[in-house]
Amino acid sequence: MEHMKTSSFNTQRFAVRELLPVLMLLLLSGLAELSPVYGQSASLSLALLPFENMNSNPEQDYLKGIISSLLEEDLTSSDALQIVERDSLEEVLKEQKLRMTGLMDDKNALEAGRLLGASYMLKGEFVFLGQDIFINITLIEVETGRTRAFSKRGYQENTVHALSEELVEHMTGNALYFQNPEGERSILALLQQEPGTVELFSYIVDARVYIDEEFAAYTTGDRTVPLVLTVAPGRHTIRLHLSKDFGVVKMPEILFSDWQEDFELLPGEKIILEDKTAHFNGIIYDLQQIIRDELKLNPKEESLLTAEHSGSFVDRDGKTIDIDLQIRWEKTESPEQGGKATVLLVYNGEEHNYEYFSPQGEDLDIEETVGKVKLDMELECRSEWYWDLDYGIWRTDIYQGLHREEY
Repeated sequence: MEHMKTSSFNTQRFAVRELLPVLMLLLLSGLAELSPVYGQSASLSLALLPFENMNSNPEQDYLKGIISSLLEEDLTSSDALQIVERDSLEEVLKEQKLRMTGLMDDKNALEAGRLLGASYMLKGEFVFLGQDIFINITLIEVETGRTRAFSKRGYQENTVHALSEELVEHMTGNALYFQNPEGERSILALLQQEPGTVELFSYIVDARVYIDEEFAAYTTGDRTVPLVLTVAPGRHTIRLHLSKDFGVVKMPEILFSDWQEDFELLPGEKIILEDKTAHFNGIIYDLQQIIRDELKLNPKEESLLTAEHSGSFVDRDGKTIDIDLQIRWEKTESPEQGGKATVLLVYNGEEHNYEYFSPQGEDLDIEETVGKVKLDMELECRSEWYWDLDYGIWRTDIYQGLHREEY
């Protein structure tokens, strides 16, 4: 009897063990049905080109920003999608000598997508039809080069949300829903509202001003009187271009570009912007100088001067370089030796020692390179009233004229 109970128990335990994989599979399947993106990460990347206004009326340009913003907000809601940063897209297009525009042909868009490592490139356009707009989107699959068009006609935010739903389902296979009661608001209402103004202060003369890549005006160069621009409500980008010698520098990579700024303008609103454009060589010169100073020794009244400095900078690879400098500038007893300079340069903890003599009545110029810096010194012992030691630490990974090679 006891043997029969044991056998029955073993049989039941074997049956449960056999059923466990099936139960686990059913459980995971149920979880997958509850969440369409369960267990997924953002394995697909998407680059969005700006929308294009196919009408000739620039007052409708504000719709470009509205449509793009709604789309981007929807698409970033999918855990399976990652939107390529605009700076990365602009950098690739700049290298390929292409404009950041939705009218870019499919071949160039495909090449840009490959350079970005994007899964998809999205470009779009719209036509204003009076009571509503017709939106057309072209989605390019980078790996295969296949394209697919999506289009909607309407006037509400939900018109754009409906396109987002189709795009997400096509790319990820998952259904997400973005249309909602609040999305019934019209995106055309701003056409009937008062435009705003942008007051731009700039000291640059005759720079070309672009609003959303459309030429708008020239700067006057009067830093005290703003250039006033009338702009339709909405989100916009302003950019200034003078020449390849002027702009802004991205740190720490030392990348050169025109100054530009994104802004959002409400109906009737006035905003004030300050142009940050500067001459590239001036910017580079300031970045080059890590330490710069001088010691003036009166040989009739004193025999020794000392100085200590500390500084640092982040190189173009993003690495911090620490600099310590100690200098002794002293009078020797021998006219043949004159002034003596003793230098301790510490570069990221590594010590470098130097000693120099400048005979009376002569000058001595010295350069020593350590890593990504240069020690620059000038010893002058001509005057009977003071002996001068000019010294500085300069970066060597950047130099005057660098922008002409890289911009």
